[in-house]
Amino acid sequence: MGNFLLIVLGGIFLYSFAIYCWHRLLGKKLDFKNYKFYLAVLIASIVGTSIDFFAPSSLKIILLICMMIIINYTFFCKNMVSCISAVFILEFLVMISETIIVLLMAIIFNGNVTLWEDNVLMIFAINIIVCLLGFLLLLTPIPYKLYNLLMRLFTNIRRNILIVVVLMTVFIASLFMVMSWMDLPIYVIVTLNTIFIVVYVFIMIKLFSTEANFKAVRSKYETSLSSLKEYEDIMNKYKIDNHENKNQLLTIRNMIKSKDKNVIKYIEKLVNDKINDNETIFYKTSKIPEGGLRATIYSKLCKMDELKLPYVLDISNDVRTVDLIKMGEDVTLDVCKIIGVFLDNAIEEAIKIKDKNITIELFIMDNLLYIDISNSYEGNLEVDKMDKQKYTTKGKDRGYGLALVKKIIDSNRYLENEKMINQNRFTQRLIIKM
Repeated sequence: MGNFLLIVLGGIFLYSFAIYCWHRLLGKKLDFKNYKFYLAVLIASIVGTSIDFFAPSSLKIILLICMMIIINYTFFCKNMVSCISAVFILEFLVMISETIIVLLMAIIFNGNVTLWEDNVLMIFAINIIVCLLGFLLLLTPIPYKLYNLLMRLFTNIRRNILIVVVLMTVFIASLFMVMSWMDLPIYVIVTLNTIFIVVYVFIMIKLFSTEANFKAVRSKYETSLSSLKEYEDIMNKYKIDNHENKNQLLTIRNMIKSKDKNVIKYIEKLVNDKINDNETIFYKTSKIPEGGLRATIYSKLCKMDELKLPYVLDISNDVRTVDLIKMGEDVTLDVCKIIGVFLDNAIEEAIKIKDKNITIELFIMDNLLYIDISNSYEGNLEVDKMDKQKYTTKGKDRGYGLALVKKIIDSNRYLENEKMINQNRFTQRLIIKM
């Protein structure tokens, strides 16, 4: 009983560190006044100690990781991707710390781990040392970089691939720890664990590479389908314009036949209207960089024309010198997605209000390309909540656009986003580093 209580006490230190580590990775402050912290530590210590005592060695790591994911999700983090990523980083820190301790103890005891692996006091001391080493590792930027990497990888992969990654990681961690504690020569343990790690890294690279290719193809065809739908709208618009042009030609023919003196004025009016409606837009959009951005903005302008929404398109002359294609297809595609979201949101907001006005500005400053989308609005806008998924002022089942924008911005070092409110106008600014 005394041994069990001593191991529970060691577990209290270890799981307190675990919860502290999760909070640090998530960027949250640990509240020691909150009962959840003490309840979580107590449950983790009792369950974790029971697993240590009664579970087979091959299952201990699997059960402990599952237990910590459940506790983290239940008490602290409701986002499963963040929860799993934080637990994985914790296990990484614990594995590194325990490996260092095993190597040191193996050297001290000449590779004979049986002399100290069953010593309860030694296990208690090891738990304390693991916490101290883990804390020192948390002071470095490495855990946070790995956490952000896992967040990007786990967020962008399919659920079934995520399950495979989790199972593979748990399996290799189990092998790693079992081998580290076996009564084998130290060089054998190090060699086998190195082989396991190399194989694991190779499999993960191939898995994520395949998933990245899948995502690229899927994104390509999703974008193509969206573009096709937009071009269908443009074709319908030109179909209507063509029909209108035929009617106008018939009118001119009849006026000529009847020798109507106003035929010249009528033709001039038509020409002037067409120049104002079409050629000005064509001319201004021709200054927009190629690669998809020009087509994205042009298609949205056509939509505004169809909805009879007034807009201002202001493009600086030096914008035509920008070459987005050189920055890569992924960057250009991200820019098109973001501008598409901004313009769709501006259009949807403008439709609802009396003061319908949208402004699109493109200009260069300090070797940065700025794209500003401004629109008038009514009501309250909570700028600090806009990046959160499902935040919207447009009703149920909406609000994913700006969350998608934030996700793209966070993963692309070339792009930045600023939001501004000036009186009754809201501006979304995309900054592209060239």
